[in-house]
Amino acid sequence: MQGTTTAAVDSALIVIMALSFLLFALIIFFTIYFAVRYRRSRNPAPSDIEGNWMLELAWIAAAVVLALGIFFYGLTGFKFLKKVPADSLAVHLTAQQWSWLFTYDNGRKSTDLVVPQGRNIALTMETKDVIHGFFIPSFRIKQDIVPGMKTYTWFKAQDLGTYDILCTQYCGQEHSKMLATVYVVAPDVFQKWYNGEEVDIPGLTSDAGTAAPRDDELQRDQRGFARS
Repeated sequence: MQGTTTAAVDSALIVIMALSFLLFALIIFFTIYFAVRYRRSRNPAPSDIEGNWMLELAWIAAAVVLALGIFFYGLTGFKFLKKVPADSLAVHLTAQQWSWLFTYDNGRKSTDLVVPQGRNIALTMETKDVIHGFFIPSFRIKQDIVPGMKTYTWFKAQDLGTYDILCTQYCGQEHSKMLATVYVVAPDVFQKWYNGEEVDIPGLTSDAGTAAPRDDELQRDQRGFARS
């Protein structure tokens, strides 16, 4: 389970799905077995079956063990997801209607997230207005950003490429446009970009350089949504 957020979530899902299919197969098997074994032609005069406390205790115990096993397996993954690795690259995220702003420790700013391949990325997140939901499906991370408090998440991108960022909380009339992209680049390319050097990152057009967040966006009609 350890390694990446993607592996942690996927392994838990695989275990739960495997157990679900196993239980489904057992239920179907015994349903067919008892339908054939106790069909009317073989049992024309059905009789009552009295309770068996040992059998009842066995299936109750099995269900409890199964549920607790899934719970503790999921808890292990949850703790892993919530423990930010110490060597992570720190990025501050500011959310507002209807855009994201990523600020790096050296002051570099971008409306898309540029990260080096194979490096743990730690996000400290705040919102300037309403609740937003930061979601990167490919890395299996989803964290609400709540007015008046900081929230945190992290991930590691193992493969080069681009990945979608979505907002999962309805945050106003242009909620559907609150999109961004994660650009996972080679470490040397990232270092040059981080230092402000000219680099070619295909598709990256929303680099904000050292610009401040777009406060003018907050002047739009919010249609009743309260600002923090």
